[in-house]
Amino acid sequence: MKRFYKLFSSVIVLVLTIGAGLSALVPVTNAAQVPAKLSDYQNHPHRDAIDYVVKNKLMWLFPDGSFQPDKPITQADLVAGLVNVKGLTSGEPVQELPENHWAKVYYERAKRDGILDGVEINPNKVMNREEASRLMVNAWKSLRKGYQRNPHYYITDAVDSHWISGKLGAFPNGVSTTRYDALGTLSRGEQAAALYVLHTDFLSIQEGEKIATRFHNSLKVSGGILRGTVPSGKGYDIRLYVQFKDGKVSSIYSGNISFSASEVEYIRLTVKFQGEAKSLASYLYRDFRTLERENSR
Repeated sequence: MKRFYKLFSSVIVLVLTIGAGLSALVPVTNAAQVPAKLSDYQNHPHRDAIDYVVKNKLMWLFPDGSFQPDKPITQADLVAGLVNVKGLTSGEPVQELPENHWAKVYYERAKRDGILDGVEINPNKVMNREEASRLMVNAWKSLRKGYQRNPHYYITDAVDSHWISGKLGAFPNGVSTTRYDALGTLSRGEQAAALYVLHTDFLSIQEGEKIATRFHNSLKVSGGILRGTVPSGKGYDIRLYVQFKDGKVSSIYSGNISFSASEVEYIRLTVKFQGEAKSLASYLYRDFRTLERENSR
């Protein structure tokens, strides 16, 4: 019996040793798996954002339960985070990374989405704020038309969009700035704050799209009459603008519509949160034969 317990103890030690070695290779994505006493961000300014990104599996804890909020991020860190934010599932080949690289699938999905447009692939590179901002702008240009232009500096868009906090420093050309430092690095805590803002915006856009789709599916033209229903939703500002050919304009907030299609120049549906200027969905209709719509968000 003693020999059995000795053998059993040896097996347990071996299993624990192997398990510890394997766990160092696997990110922990569920905060509940880690004792709270191991957390190293409880007093961090971005604590709430860190809790959010870990809970929603946008970023991860390390095997020892730490988040390491002040550690500078690499290109691969941010690429993976942005892919998670958008929930991307399809990709295209990225030859620069070997098959066994942990971030290869993220880079493949990011490439297909346009996140890597104009970006030199270097997963281990510790990026500066300008380089990180470019990835964020690239990720959002498919969602909001305002990011489809090429800004003079990407950091200005990132700061003005509240993805990154303003900071004293210098632009990429070395010119001093009190708000748009481009040369410093971003920490994991700052990345968490950025992904929190981006993810909540992404989810809001999805809800706005659902409302816009309800309106679109209600539209019909029969006997020359354009009919449809403008939805209502608590907390939302939903408006249909009707521009008539005679110059008159009508704004409709909810309910059924009925107009002579021949008298209408165009209609535009916008969905926003009440009291906010940024659209969650915006569609323009000009052709009332096909009812094709143009995304103007």
